[in-house]
Amino acid sequence: QKHIISLEDLEWAKDKILMGPERRKAVISEKDRKLTAYHEAGHALCALFAEGAVPVYKATIVPRGQALGMVTQLPEDDTNSVTRKEMMARLVVCMGGRAAEERVFGKDNVTSGASSDLQQATRLAHAMITRYAMSDKTGPIAIEEEDKLSGEMMKVVETEIVALLK
Repeated sequence: QKHIISLEDLEWAKDKILMGPERRKAVISEKDRKLTAYHEAGHALCALFAEGAVPVYKATIVPRGQALGMVTQLPEDDTNSVTRKEMMARLVVCMGGRAAEERVFGKDNVTSGASSDLQQATRLAHAMITRYAMSDKTGPIAIEEEDKLSGEMMKVVETEIVALLK
């Protein structure tokens, strides 16, 4: 029985909260492990080199929760607002896993493993255009009720979102 909580214990608890429980007994094929390693490396490299990105805390290919691997980023300080540069860096990091898969394994071998990354990136790009008015084409307006937009303006919004994600 342990009576002293070590720094290692605190790190383990923080990782479990941030990333979910480890699934060390999960049986992962060598092919999936390799693909996951490249995918997570793509996220990590983008986080290291994208100007304005949040620093990488930890990268792992140990399955946690529903994920086969994960890159966790922790900000250096608390912030209340995020710049366009920082949001663009988030988009780059989100898309980095899929880009690495495509680069290493080819376009025809990109997997469904990037689905949550794509969802996250799409939500952020959508917010950048509709909530934060970060598009010169839509102008300085917050778009709160998309169903009331004209077809032309909706097309502009969609085009701007896709442009951010490419």
